[in-house]
Amino acid sequence: MSRPLGESAFEETTIERLKRIGYEYFHAQELFQRGEREQLQEVVLFNRFEAFIKKAYPNIPDQEIRRLISIITSPDGVNLIQRNQVFHQMLVKGVEFTYELNGEPFTPHIFPIDWNFPENNDFLVVNQLSIEGRMSRRPDIVIYINGLPLIVFELKNPNSETATVKDAFTQIQNYTYDISQLFNYNAFTVVSDNVETKHGMPFADYDFFASWKSIDGRNVDNNRANTMRTLIEGLFPKDRLLNYIRNFIVFLKSGDKTKKIGAKYHQFFGVNFAVKETVRATRPEGDRKIGVMYHTTGSGKSLSMLFFAGILSRHPELNNPSIVIQVDRNDLDEQLYDTFVEGESLIGKVERASSTEKLRTILRGEATPVVFSTIEKFRLKGEETQHPVLSERRNIVVIADEAHRTQSGFEGGYAAQLRFALPNASHIGFTGTPVDFVGNNTEEIFGHTIHRYDMAQAVADKATLPIYYESRLIPLDLTAEDIDEQFEDIFVDNGEGDETEGYKRKWAALEKVVGTPKRLKRLANDIVSHFNSMANPFQKAMIVCMSRQIAADLYNCLKEVEGCPKMEVIMTGDVSKDPREWREIQEGSQYSHIKSKKEQEDVKAKLRDPEDPLKFVIVVDMWLTGMDAQPLSYLYVDKPMKGHNLMQAIARVNRVFPGKEGGIVVDYIGIATSLKEATHKYTTGGGNGNPAYDITEAIRIFNENLESVRNYIPSNIVIDGWRHKPQIDREDFIADIVNVLLNSDTEDYIQYATKLEKSYQLVKNQQEVMVLADEVTLYLMLKAQLRKHLRPPGGNGGGNKTLEEQLSALLDQNLLAKETVDIFKVVGIERQDISILDEQFLADLSKKEHEDLRLKLLKKLLEDKIKVTFKQGSPQTKTMQELLEKTLTEYHNRVIQAADVVRMMIKMRKEMEEEMRKRQDLGLSEEEIEFYKAITSMEDAAFSNEYLANLIHRVVNELKKKLDVDWTSPHRQDVYAKVKLAVKMVLMKEKVTGQQLQFLTNKFMEQAEEQYKGWPMDA
Repeated sequence: MSRPLGESAFEETTIERLKRIGYEYFHAQELFQRGEREQLQEVVLFNRFEAFIKKAYPNIPDQEIRRLISIITSPDGVNLIQRNQVFHQMLVKGVEFTYELNGEPFTPHIFPIDWNFPENNDFLVVNQLSIEGRMSRRPDIVIYINGLPLIVFELKNPNSETATVKDAFTQIQNYTYDISQLFNYNAFTVVSDNVETKHGMPFADYDFFASWKSIDGRNVDNNRANTMRTLIEGLFPKDRLLNYIRNFIVFLKSGDKTKKIGAKYHQFFGVNFAVKETVRATRPEGDRKIGVMYHTTGSGKSLSMLFFAGILSRHPELNNPSIVIQVDRNDLDEQLYDTFVEGESLIGKVERASSTEKLRTILRGEATPVVFSTIEKFRLKGEETQHPVLSERRNIVVIADEAHRTQSGFEGGYAAQLRFALPNASHIGFTGTPVDFVGNNTEEIFGHTIHRYDMAQAVADKATLPIYYESRLIPLDLTAEDIDEQFEDIFVDNGEGDETEGYKRKWAALEKVVGTPKRLKRLANDIVSHFNSMANPFQKAMIVCMSRQIAADLYNCLKEVEGCPKMEVIMTGDVSKDPREWREIQEGSQYSHIKSKKEQEDVKAKLRDPEDPLKFVIVVDMWLTGMDAQPLSYLYVDKPMKGHNLMQAIARVNRVFPGKEGGIVVDYIGIATSLKEATHKYTTGGGNGNPAYDITEAIRIFNENLESVRNYIPSNIVIDGWRHKPQIDREDFIADIVNVLLNSDTEDYIQYATKLEKSYQLVKNQQEVMVLADEVTLYLMLKAQLRKHLRPPGGNGGGNKTLEEQLSALLDQNLLAKETVDIFKVVGIERQDISILDEQFLADLSKKEHEDLRLKLLKKLLEDKIKVTFKQGSPQTKTMQELLEKTLTEYHNRVIQAADVVRMMIKMRKEMEEEMRKRQDLGLSEEEIEFYKAITSMEDAAFSNEYLANLIHRVVNELKKKLDVDWTSPHRQDVYAKVKLAVKMVLMKEKVTGQQLQFLTNKFMEQAEEQYKGWPMDA
């Protein structure tokens, strides 16, 4: 019996792959025989490096070349990563080398690699290179470029179950100590057992090594077999490898710590595609719309932006561009800005516009490589009605972070003003959550999608971790039969008898039910119990509440639970509404609930530090986007969320962290349906394609509605220029119009203004509508003020705190919170974690077209179905008990429905897995599967699966031999007949006759026409 192929065979095939793409190869022994290496301690091939320098810089004298080589190959640094960084900077940025020739000084800029012309460099593969260091070691493969050892491969036997890729990684880690001189020069390393092939930095943890899963950047190869082929063909062609080393490796320095990071495949390809689109868009004939980069939250979007900006800043066709990085909030600005500051070695200095005036000064300048600004810095000043032009240069690139937010909003004016300020700038949107909601279509603003990397692929690649879902319910019962009488008594005592209806609705609402003290005490106990029983010592949790009051109350409840870890509340402040105690330092903390910006940053640092005792942060809206903390592993959700807000929130727990298997979402409020819908949207790349609605029709409707609203404004009132009136004059001007409208058909005006607002959402980013933004804004302001005037005096009495407190007590006294229920157990689902990102999770939605909400709105506008309700509440008074019971039913149903969704998903997953196993057993290819499905859909299936699979193999093989261009066209009937005859011949050989022969022939031909109609492109 012959022995199975081992590690040496894998090594040989890997070398052969590299030779096929033009690499030279020598065994390490041959280097000694050829005189290219003299000592085992040497890792640089000095002869080759010298030969390159002489060829590239022939004017440098020989004796000076040896000094130059010594400088480049002797990087300074106290520790290994410092030496590696110094060498990398010399490698990619070159060195200024001064020498004298005939008494005249010369200072050429020397690059150890010819980055512009890859073929001018020497690419060499060496295997079994013995190296003497602290120990004697022999890496499997080293790739040299111009004699410099830049990449190290460590391989393990694909045919041995005990030899794993993790073993190869451990070996690399030990090499950095035993033969550290090799890693002074290392760009990155590769570890593989051919089942898994990963690339990464020798100083990084194993969790940060990644697979390379694409050869062309468009098609993803998720096959587990032959992963080395995908890496070699996808990354190691000479031009790509040089591009990666030069542009996609960065050293991030934070304090006294330095991390070396290399791009993953989706970042490499996505950024390169984006650079190509930038060059196109910025040319004189370009449309200035670069496009949209959709890389899911947590997959390294900030680094992609850093790599992108770095390449643009050096790109010859852009001629020293200015790059404006535009965000919509300061907290996002901080995180992204910090990444760019830490990556200074790649991008250089960055500026941040701290004020509108500073932004204008910077952008009027000619040479500002990178500037950060929030969108609101593009505000108007003083008497301005339109933002002044700051620069007309075409080589300005505006990068919008989280492009689905206010960057695409024109109603506030900032996005429009930015385009007035930089009329020839080109725009690109980076987003982790592409949305396609009403009036906020990312692709219409920025252009087509350049590159897509969704959640499902990120989890498959382990770029982010899977997120698992649990559903828990705190049952609530209404205990008092006389709650209506108690309710009325409170109002009589407070002299508020006429306001009972509004209060009934308010206090029966979900938030009031969720926030009752009895329920919060149950919730606090359950969270502490769950976390302490599940989490390891380094993991942390985020708790999401419905309101600031609930967040503060839950904090107090948690304090009373034995074993509750250290925690903090993170929420916004409102100086006119906050209770005083929210601004007092809390017991067990050094902070108040309302924290300064510096205090928030301190808490964030504690949350990111796995050793810090802080374990819980309680939030409402803050930190649900744009905040990364790798130890965050649990998200306790007690707030209804949906869409991109939900996806951003759950992504807080998907970050890679050593020893972390995945994030856990624990649902107390019933988010499963929203989660499913949002996950489907983002894993199938929501927002793909062109808008389906007719923009011309939408503009027509907008203009009709605008004209209708204009008719209500007296002809003697001049609207133009209202915004730049002095403040007092402007306020008086608006008040005068409001008075006029209050004395006319007020409700009719509101109806038409509402229709105008809805139609404006569809067209506000169109050039002909942008110029009308100020006028529309005025009409909508008038509508808002009129609505206020139509409300009863005093509103809903929200300021009567005594009344609020009494009603809160009434609810708490009459609601009973029972023991928390594990919904999975109640409905008989086996105790298991269900990954919300599993492909099977989405199976039942995969056939449905995503609803275009803009199209739905346009349809409503066309049918004139936009209505406004003026009176709050129903004409019939509903009892407090009815309203509470309705709210409690909805509360319970939300969570119970979550269990139904999960159960359905488990069933679907099992069915799909069974079908996939069946197909795998039959050995059918993807194209053959379609024939199999077509034939087995016949009601009178009379063949065994094995027989049918063999038949399909033979038929498909024979019919493809007869295919030709346009074979289904009427003028190619002869070719069609040959294909059909080939099908019949195979069937007849297999003894298929009579009616079955006719049925099968027709089925095969129908499927062939469908599958191969575009032959040979569809082959």
